[in-house]
Amino acid sequence: MRPDRSAQGQALMTDKASHKAPAWFLTLIIAYLAILATLSVMNQIGADRWWFGALNLYLPQAIWTAPGILLAAVSLKVSWRWTWLPLLGIVWVTGPLMGFCWPLPASEVTSVSPPLRVMTWNVKYGSHDKLSHMAIMYEIDRCKPAVVLLQDAGGVLNGLLGDYFSTWNVRSYGQYIIASRLPLGELQVRRISFPGEEHTCVRAQVQFNGTMVALYNIHFLSPREGLDAMRFARRNPRYLPNAIPQLERNVNARLTQAGTVREYLRQEPGPVIIAGDLNSPDASQVCAVLRDADLHDAFAEGGTGYGYTYGHYLFKNHYPSLDVSWMRIDHIMMSSRFHTLNCWSGTGKASDHRPVIADLVMDHS
Repeated sequence: MRPDRSAQGQALMTDKASHKAPAWFLTLIIAYLAILATLSVMNQIGADRWWFGALNLYLPQAIWTAPGILLAAVSLKVSWRWTWLPLLGIVWVTGPLMGFCWPLPASEVTSVSPPLRVMTWNVKYGSHDKLSHMAIMYEIDRCKPAVVLLQDAGGVLNGLLGDYFSTWNVRSYGQYIIASRLPLGELQVRRISFPGEEHTCVRAQVQFNGTMVALYNIHFLSPREGLDAMRFARRNPRYLPNAIPQLERNVNARLTQAGTVREYLRQEPGPVIIAGDLNSPDASQVCAVLRDADLHDAFAEGGTGYGYTYGHYLFKNHYPSLDVSWMRIDHIMMSSRFHTLNCWSGTGKASDHRPVIADLVMDHS
């Protein structure tokens, strides 16, 4: 009996039709990937050049996986052969967009052992209880840094940490503490002000392997005021025209501070390490300005994963067991004579910032 060719052809056409993606679905996928491409390009050239890019920098970037997950689920129903496109978007988000780092093989440098271990930490010292202060000391003991740079540390030397650092070389000014197991020079206060507010950072020199290394302890202006304005405008849209300039002024203030630090660094005759709460993700213009001063980021060079340092405390009131950060706004950056062997972020139990710890080696060529 001869097969019914017309029936076979109809079945083949039906099968092909079942795998053909509807135009509306392809449009959604293209739009999703276009948004991710736009965000990626913005991150490369400084996302905070635009107010919406600045706002996005401080959001959990994992939210951009949600459209991809939804589109992948829909594709299984309407056209499973296109599932790979939303899955590609999800990988894109969890990789470059979220700032995933994978250290490249270390270049060969002439150095001494052991490396210089540096820790920076915004400890919010005055805002937590005795257990938090003990957790700070425990983390320092656990990580065993040679140099510790603390921000928001006013009152440290009058409390438990003052006793803890009694055998270290310590320099302090206002919110800043530099504590070192190595010889440490005198502290210098440097202005990093912007129109309307006076701000400072501090500088000292540490002697490492016979070389004087300039240390800058820095805390740039918080983005909170600009973000709060946008949060208020979200609930009251008529205030958006006022909130956008407020966010932009907030960004420009940090840019002014970064530009001032860049000029200080250009006058340094030797190797430099800066560390602190820059209140700026790596894709910001602030970090680009500092890289323009021949600095590179320790975690970007030697860290594995995301290295997030902020965000976990925002969950504490509602989800005490959730210890998740989503921004890397605390940094260790150094001049070209230094290379990073390893870099990681520490505990989220003692402060609303995690510390950043890096093992640095110095090229003597």
